[in-house]
Amino acid sequence: MAISTVIHAAILVLLGANLDLGVTGKESPDLSLAVVLEVPESGDDEQMGMPGAEAADASLAADRSDAPEQAPSLEPVMRASAEASGNPVISPEPDDSHATGPEPDSFETAAPAVLADLSMTGLISTPPAPEPVLEVAVPKPVLTAPEAPEKIAAYSPQQQSMLARKIEDWAQSYHHAEAPDEEVAWTYKGQRYTARFTSLPGGDDTELDRVIVRVTTGSSEGLLATTIRMKRLAFSNYAQFVNRWDDSVQIHDDELEGRFHTNSELNLSYSRTVAPRFLGKVTTSARRVSITEESGYRSRDEIFQGGLETGVRSIRLPRDYVPLPDSLSIREEQLHEFAEDTRITFHADGSYSWIPLESEQPEQHGKIRQPASYLVALDEAELHVAGMVAGKVLVFSPTRILITGSLRYATDPETTGNGDDYLGLVSAGTVEVAEPSVTGPGDLHIHGAIYARRLFRVRDYRHRDNATLEIYGSLTAGSLSATEPRYATRIRFDPRLESRRPPGFPVTDRYELESWDGVWTVEQ
Repeated sequence: MAISTVIHAAILVLLGANLDLGVTGKESPDLSLAVVLEVPESGDDEQMGMPGAEAADASLAADRSDAPEQAPSLEPVMRASAEASGNPVISPEPDDSHATGPEPDSFETAAPAVLADLSMTGLISTPPAPEPVLEVAVPKPVLTAPEAPEKIAAYSPQQQSMLARKIEDWAQSYHHAEAPDEEVAWTYKGQRYTARFTSLPGGDDTELDRVIVRVTTGSSEGLLATTIRMKRLAFSNYAQFVNRWDDSVQIHDDELEGRFHTNSELNLSYSRTVAPRFLGKVTTSARRVSITEESGYRSRDEIFQGGLETGVRSIRLPRDYVPLPDSLSIREEQLHEFAEDTRITFHADGSYSWIPLESEQPEQHGKIRQPASYLVALDEAELHVAGMVAGKVLVFSPTRILITGSLRYATDPETTGNGDDYLGLVSAGTVEVAEPSVTGPGDLHIHGAIYARRLFRVRDYRHRDNATLEIYGSLTAGSLSATEPRYATRIRFDPRLESRRPPGFPVTDRYELESWDGVWTVEQ
């Protein structure tokens, strides 16, 4: 095998010794090749050398005149180029049966030298030698101590009580429109405190305004600070809000889920079999709750399951409501104005149809736009509404809105737990439920927030239908008519209204605590 290798290498030299390239027109330089094969002592076949290779130390230089004029094969050169570039070369086992000449694959050991000599001819270019690998010492990362946690201090019981009273006062007296950012200071038990107010107006007319209050005071440890966050209440934050309770109206077979407020005395009645239930907190500006009729015994906790608070400050209804304030920027296609009494029907595909009540015109169609649509009656026009609402929409009339059938969301938030449909029915006069001949018999379902500045009324409430008026959302009214015996009333608060309101829905002049970190942070 060693002899075969030497012979194969010599033949390669003879083939390339008298090569005339014919590219530049110059004679080829003399080529010489010396192959040295080293035999490892162990005879490991994985080494490049093979046993008996010592005989190949003899000179294999050949005279150009003795070499046959035959163009050499470039395959060994291509293989050598692959080796020099680091690409793998797969070589078959040597085969001594080749008597006429070696296969190109048997020149593996000689190929680097051939590559070097042929590169001098200009036939190929020698790939650049690999750049030396520089061993760079990578510095170990410098470990820094983690930031020390904020140092906190607890309130004293006196401080906590004092701050709770302050928050209650601020919630009822702060008006961001008059003083968007202000600072107040006071002294308590010889220690000075400062509160800085920063208003955060809602981004659009569905978001609630907020205010951040940062209270600071000095101590032996440094400056102490605490942060309070309050949100402005919309009337849609109440499951039911009544400005003045009609003395002739009693709450009897009714159930309310969510907070309830009235600025006047509340009238209740109950019997051994039927009693009203308030599942949320009840607040009233009156000093007591009037029970006008009773049969048997009902505990206070059974009726007011969410608690009862009397003697709270009154919350005023806005004297004038503007559905489209100058600060609201809306596109023309978002606003639809109605100059005459009109019946509007909402559809689950996000559209609505309308037709004037005293007109021979055919029914027309529109679409609820993004981010919201505003359907506004002009002058003394009233709007009659029913159907399936998909989208955000405000319906406003300066005189009357008449509910002629059930109003439901296309995506029911009760069953899905989400949904982006919001309906606001706002009237500076009344919002009314039409007669049984219009609504039909049976229960009436309303999804949305209702605001009736003067009165919420159920027409023909004495009609004995033994049905239920079910409102999922919110009901605000200057006053209420009776609903029984036509309807028992079930009002359930839509929890989505805690953080958002229907577009343009009226807001109160009150704030309430939304969050409080509950500790002092020590600031050096």
